[in-house]
Amino acid sequence: MNRSPAGFTEKCCCIAAMLILPNVFDSPKASAAGGVLKLVTLSGEPPVATAARLELRSDKGRKPALRRTIRSGPGVVLDREIELALNPGAYRFRVVRGPEYRVVSGNFEVQVGAADERRIDLVRMVDMQAEGYLAGDMAWGGPVDKDLTLRMSAEDLHVAAVLRNDGGSSRVASRTGPDAGPEPVGPIWTSQRFDQDSNWLYYPEATSDPTEAIGAPATGAAAATVSEEAPPRAVIANPFAWELPLWLANRRVDGILTMGDWLQEDKQIDVIPEGRPPAELGFTGNDGPGRYAESIYWRLLEAGFRIPPLAGSGASVKDAAIGYNRTYAIGPTRGQDDRRVAPIESERDYYQAVWGGRTMLTNGPLLRPTLGGQAPGHVFQARSGETLTMSVELHLAVRDPVDYLEVIHNGEAVHSVRLDEFAKAGGMIPELTFRESGWVMVRVVTQHADHFRAAISAPWHIEFDNVPRISRGGVEFFTRWLTDSENEWKKLPAEQLGPLIQPVRSARQFWRRRLEMANAE
Repeated sequence: MNRSPAGFTEKCCCIAAMLILPNVFDSPKASAAGGVLKLVTLSGEPPVATAARLELRSDKGRKPALRRTIRSGPGVVLDREIELALNPGAYRFRVVRGPEYRVVSGNFEVQVGAADERRIDLVRMVDMQAEGYLAGDMAWGGPVDKDLTLRMSAEDLHVAAVLRNDGGSSRVASRTGPDAGPEPVGPIWTSQRFDQDSNWLYYPEATSDPTEAIGAPATGAAAATVSEEAPPRAVIANPFAWELPLWLANRRVDGILTMGDWLQEDKQIDVIPEGRPPAELGFTGNDGPGRYAESIYWRLLEAGFRIPPLAGSGASVKDAAIGYNRTYAIGPTRGQDDRRVAPIESERDYYQAVWGGRTMLTNGPLLRPTLGGQAPGHVFQARSGETLTMSVELHLAVRDPVDYLEVIHNGEAVHSVRLDEFAKAGGMIPELTFRESGWVMVRVVTQHADHFRAAISAPWHIEFDNVPRISRGGVEFFTRWLTDSENEWKKLPAEQLGPLIQPVRSARQFWRRRLEMANAE
């Protein structure tokens, strides 16, 4: 972990390894048609057996068939050790364990009758949990089976919101017995959530916390229960939907997925199957959907909504590695500010932090920012005539080359710098001065070519005289969206158009009133 002179920036690179299997081993396990390689993964000091993900390809780019393995996105789970019976030839590999560890990559060659064993040391570049952060996938639509917690452990993920809409059991079978896998580093909680349609996610409020992964009936530990009185948290899963301005006007919204299934680790997605196309607003190319979703969220803030952003795999993803898009929640304050925070000790505390906007979203970089000593989600209060002056402080860890680091204030980049320039400046960001209501976010965008890979803080809010910012531009953005939506809906048959008439009328009135309330351009 290398830090800038100011101690604010950490940067890492991949470790390369070379494994050669010469034909000098006499092992009963060696295949007559190929060779056998045993990989063992460890981390920490003293070293502890640690689960990770193995991605393996031949020199021709093909994935070899690996029997009796657990799939995990572009690879398979490496449960502390794995024995590979492979055909002769050259292979490339990557060992990945979430974004907090360096990627170990290399190549080896298998010869007939060869056998070898190699140890892979996983090097942690930052310990987010030790700093009071805990990672969760807020929308896991992939496999729900006995291997779920092992998949989570391999990705260094602690919380998973499991999406199901089949009305089945809300409990997930746990792995037990001597082959269940290593003890995870930190807690693992998997909670049942309900995905009722492709556009919305519903998160029941838990009234107690499980102390074990959801599985067989709890033994001496309380399983999470759902409050029958509290309504579930309603989250927009499709921020591109034509109905978005209708929902904002007519429905309760507790969150919105701003990193979802349009951002997948091993795929390029430049078309949104359902909703307003990114190209209509000028967002084209592989990173278009990601930048589009981010821009929509900024417009929500500009229109006066205080809705926390979420990151998760998404309901449509079935073969991804869990937690590629992840939501880091920030623990409770230890002192007078959030420069030092306490650990999150329960699943309920994690979700309380999420709904309070004390979060950072990422599918790569690791950003830990404060503004004026406060974590994201904080609301700064002031009175007319006063001036607030605050500094952004941050730590950053990256594996990909960084395109730029930006401080966003009311939808505009007020500070944008490349990482090398940031380091040359001693890791300092100029102070921000506020004289009116608004919001601030920090983001780091990488040069990843396949899609939008970034880290984004949830917003801080600045409120003068208890009046939030509502900009005309933000409101007009959704007013135009509503008009475009109406033109789309006019193409529908009468039986589908009819139920939309009253919500559209109500939405028109809502956005007219909101425009009258605007206090900024």
